[in-house]
Amino acid sequence: MAVDTFDPKQFDPSSVKRSLDAALVERAVSCALAQPRAGSELALAAEDVLALAPLAVHAGWLEAGQELASDNLVALIRLFTLGEGQFSTWQAGAKSAVVKLVRVLKQRGEMTPELTTWIKANTDNRFLPYGDLMDRL
Repeated sequence: MAVDTFDPKQFDPSSVKRSLDAALVERAVSCALAQPRAGSELALAAEDVLALAPLAVHAGWLEAGQELASDNLVALIRLFTLGEGQFSTWQAGAKSAVVKLVRVLKQRGEMTPELTTWIKANTDNRFLPYGDLMDRL
């Protein structure tokens, strides 16, 4: 009798290493940059909400984030932080794109305490901005 190993990550689609579609990343960046800096309400068309929903938990943000300017990363962080609270299809928990985008900013040495404070003030997701402790061990 043979015993196999079980890896629960094999059933988690957000853990699969896939690259993000460049056109979809561009769409997310343009939507993020179009948002007003003040306030906590996003102004997105219904088709944008639907199209960007899979990006909220996509595993490819670490790689895609390396190619983006820091201003675009901050805009995306704000978009996904607010979006998770406003759109039920964007619920992400510890798998949030915000966690991956924050890691990119931290690697660059550009993560500010002000952005951390803003994220915490604008989310109910207890995993933002750093993610699940177990994933970092």
